[in-house]
Amino acid sequence: MTKRHSLAALLSIALVAVACRPPVGGSVEPSASSIAGELRPSKEIAVTVHLPGAPDVLTAPLAYAAASETIAAAGITLNQVAPTAGEAAFPLVASKTRLQLYIATPDAVAASATARESLVMIANLQQKTSMVLVAPASGAATAADLSGTTILVQGIVGDEIPLLALLAREGAENVTVEFPADSSIPLDLTPLYDGTYAAAFLTQYDGLARAQEFISLESGLPVGPDGITLIDLGDTSDVRGLALWMEKSAKEDEDFSIAAALILIGLTDGLAFCRDQPGECAAVFEQGGETDRFGDSLAWSIDQFNASVWPAPQGVLDLGSNLPAGVSVSNQILERAIANLPAGTDRIGESWAPSGTALPLE
Repeated sequence: MTKRHSLAALLSIALVAVACRPPVGGSVEPSASSIAGELRPSKEIAVTVHLPGAPDVLTAPLAYAAASETIAAAGITLNQVAPTAGEAAFPLVASKTRLQLYIATPDAVAASATARESLVMIANLQQKTSMVLVAPASGAATAADLSGTTILVQGIVGDEIPLLALLAREGAENVTVEFPADSSIPLDLTPLYDGTYAAAFLTQYDGLARAQEFISLESGLPVGPDGITLIDLGDTSDVRGLALWMEKSAKEDEDFSIAAALILIGLTDGLAFCRDQPGECAAVFEQGGETDRFGDSLAWSIDQFNASVWPAPQGVLDLGSNLPAGVSVSNQILERAIANLPAGTDRIGESWAPSGTALPLE
């Protein structure tokens, strides 16, 4: 069964930000109690999770999963890889010993012909989108004000599709978008405040914090909530959040199918850990050494990420009934994971509420 590790044990985990680093995980002699049900592949498998951007609080539950005895005892190692400048968003590489998983929105997958044909969605990571549109307080006040401007998008190609549709609905015309030149490093919002971009489409759990923490070019102090405008985009319920994907060919391989189910078990536990212990979850990420944000700043971000995941009425990672069009979806891996979850696992989090940690702006 999955066991939650002490914080001290987790602090030794280093999040992997480039593919050349060794994978996170361990080789542990399995015992009957440390394996989820009958899930154990016939060989050791390395699993690489491709992140949609630079490591942020999204990686904390994955780091927790990497320390799971369920995963280690089954001979699985888990590492996370951030995209590198110039690399394809979905670097599909066939391998008999390495399972490739991808975190991306359905829009991003649908926008890539290769990914659309090769990937299948196996879990829904976020119940709702966490994207918000931010402009400097001295700039645009409404979506219509953004006509003829250029917007920075924190994401990958395809993530701009719902934004452009929402802007058009709100009366904005001739809007263009650009993406960060290097998504493997923390987002720099200087171009938002020096006038290069009129607005930025940002994750609420990372980009929005950076927008408020940005040191004003005039005052030398954080711009704070008074220094930005959250542009109203109307109803955003149709904008989908992040999901987890695997290659269709890998899904048909029994060992890879088992490994993917074990990752979902570990991820379920990691998400619940970050829900129930947001402060320690933030510490896991901070001690991993891949962040430029610390303390209450990270705890605030954990709250924002949790708000996009919890509560989960149908159970965390559930694919839901309103499935995205234009991409492949399968609940086979998730059903296998759910059937082998430890008894008493809370996948709903009905009582979840934000911790109330304030974003420190000093």
